[in-house]
Order: sequence, then structure tokens, then C-alpha cells
Amino acid sequence: MRKRQRRGGLVRKQRLTQTEKQFRVLSIDIRTKEAHVWGTYATLDEAFAEAKEVKTDGLEVYIHGDSNRVISKV
Repeated sequence: MRKRQRRGGLVRKQRLTQTEKQFRVLSIDIRTKEAHVWGTYATLDEAFAEAKEVKTDGLEVYIHGDSNRVISKV
């Protein structure tokens, strides 16, 4: 006898909460290896403008997206 497959279950097509894109500006001090979060922004343009403002010779500045991946290194 074949096993019947049930339709439906745990997988949802729609998420329970609406997710908004957020971009974080992070910097790492080259000498001390300390990380600092400068802020969270709704658009990539705002985050990129802040990253350019923060950038100095002693800092490496990154922009991260929702999935914790580096989108840009300034």
C-alpha cells in the first residue's frame, strides 16, 4: 500500500512578520582589531554616505545587509 502524502504543513508561503531591509555600518580598527557598529540605516545610500564619513586610514569600514553578509567595503 502506498503512503499518502499530506498537503500543507509547516512551510508557509507568507512570512508572519514583514521584514524591512536594513543596512549596518561596521568598522574594524586595524591596530587594535576592535569592531564598532556606527548605525543601522533603511537605505543603502544612507549607509554608504555614513561609511564614507567614518572612513579613516586606521579603520576598515564595511556595510552589512540583512543576511549578515558584506555588501560593500569602503
